[in-house]
Amino acid sequence: MKKIVVLDGYALNPGDVSWESLEQLGETIVYKRSSEAEILSRIVDADIVLTNKAILSEAAIKVASELKYI
Repeated sequence: MKKIVVLDGYALNPGDVSWESLEQLGETIVYKRSSEAEILSRIVDADIVLTNKAILSEAAIKVASELKYI
């Protein structure tokens, strides 16, 4: 099963859109906000990361060995 992580759900969905269609694609975890310190632990085993405001560092991307899509 794919793991989908949304790092800054507040910016991508202000509350008027359902995450249901995304949830049908795999395990979906939506964080309202992600600080720089939280990003690595949140994406380490993710297949897909969706972000708008959270910045992914090169180091974070390298550690996320399962990552296929940003």
